[in-house]
Amino acid sequence: MYCCHCGKKINELGLESKKSSYADLDVEIDDNAKVEYVCPRCGHLIHDNISEDEVKSLSRAAHSEIQRGSNSFAIGMGNLSIGIIALAIAIIFFFLAKKPNNEFQLVTTCAEFYVSMALFVISGILLVVGGVYTLLGIFKKRHYFALLNDINNQTFVQ
Repeated sequence: MYCCHCGKKINELGLESKKSSYADLDVEIDDNAKVEYVCPRCGHLIHDNISEDEVKSLSRAAHSEIQRGSNSFAIGMGNLSIGIIALAIAIIFFFLAKKPNNEFQLVTTCAEFYVSMALFVISGILLVVGGVYTLLGIFKKRHYFALLNDINNQTFVQ
């Protein structure tokens, strides 16, 4: 189920498997009862059989989620780019730490070695964070493009 206000997807089967919402009630529930959930992101009610206006609202929310996915992708690609540049500089400084007066052996007490180690750590962090943001952006965009495709083809069922 999707929230028509913010576009967040919730898994109602996962929610009901943790704690059934029927267990708290002392009344008989039939199969035709309307079940509503509260969106954890925005607090609006999520229900089945949404109207045409709610489908339009969901479409607007899906477009904004695609924009958020594009922003995450851009942040991730920026971090990946800076991480690759920092890695290249770290490799250069690592080779500069091999001093010719020490027969090109690695000297671990020079400033070049410390700079290369710091840049290796920074580039590793940037590469991991960039990869995570890039993948999250790709998956979010793919998911909401599929949702918009279902809405446009009128095959979407809440």
